[in-house]
Amino acid sequence: MSRCPNCNYLLVLLEYRRKYKCAKCGKLFLQSGIDNKEFVEWNKKRRQEYGEKIEQEFKKEKKPKLTEEEKLESNRNSQRKWRENNREHYNEQKREYWASNRKHLLEKRRENYQKRSTEILGKQTIYRRNNPILSRMKELRNQQKLLSIRILKNNPQELVSLSKWDFLPTFVLS
Repeated sequence: MSRCPNCNYLLVLLEYRRKYKCAKCGKLFLQSGIDNKEFVEWNKKRRQEYGEKIEQEFKKEKKPKLTEEEKLESNRNSQRKWRENNREHYNEQKREYWASNRKHLLEKRRENYQKRSTEILGKQTIYRRNNPILSRMKELRNQQKLLSIRILKNNPQELVSLSKWDFLPTFVLS
């Protein structure tokens, strides 16, 4: 049924005049104008329903089948997003878990380190070898070690009186 554009009351069709009349406000409206307006609204609703129906079918048909790796990655991404949104709560959970399982976690950490110690140490030596600052520090420590040994060999009695020293020689074991 048609409704009045002014007061939204039901309109009555006057066939002989080809007009709609509002029983509440008494205004007259052209039949073609009201019918066109109703048809446009009806057509718009139908198009929207049809679009939603096609979209649902498209989603059902085009739902890609994910491989196991893609499923895992999707799961990781969703977990990461959840953690970012709930960071405080997540950190509190981690602290509680660590506090309740501290002993077990430390044991597992030791076991993992023992299993991978050769790999870890190998990576560390490569890093140290390739990093110029660390190699310079190693060189300076070796010089300091040699200087300390020389001082001990030449003047062992002076080590007893610490007041003469501004610094103490350090021994680096390698």
